[in-house]
Amino acid sequence: MYTKGAFVIVTNEKHQILLVKRKDVPLWDLPGGKVDPGETAEAAAVREVLEETGCNAALSAKIGVYQRPKFQDEQHVFAGSITGGRAIVSGMETADLKWFSPRRLPLLMVPNRKRQISDFMHGARDINVILKDNSMLAAIDLFKRRLGK
Repeated sequence: MYTKGAFVIVTNEKHQILLVKRKDVPLWDLPGGKVDPGETAEAAAVREVLEETGCNAALSAKIGVYQRPKFQDEQHVFAGSITGGRAIVSGMETADLKWFSPRRLPLLMVPNRKRQISDFMHGARDINVILKDNSMLAAIDLFKRRLGK
């Protein structure tokens, strides 16, 4: 089954990046998730930031589309900032949230997020990338998908 996701690299005035710790697997991730049928990637990105962090976000640029053929998945990654709301530390999908320096990202992150953040930090805009997903975390992710979880 082909999936489409939308994620946001949310930054603050200190140039830190907001990451959420997932409840389903204890990995840090960008706020984001699946694009619903009939929804644009941009609308999904804004909705997902609100659902996972409690904060409203404004998108400022599209970093790119990251395709994962092995997973039949594409991820739309945007840059954005917080415009309001109230941060939730623990929610339905989120175990924690924290601001990180892009130079000191956590070790345990969802596969490819460091690549996407690096692309953003180097000024990438509207790029198209095909990812190979050869890491152990990617293999676990693929196994979970095949089991339907």
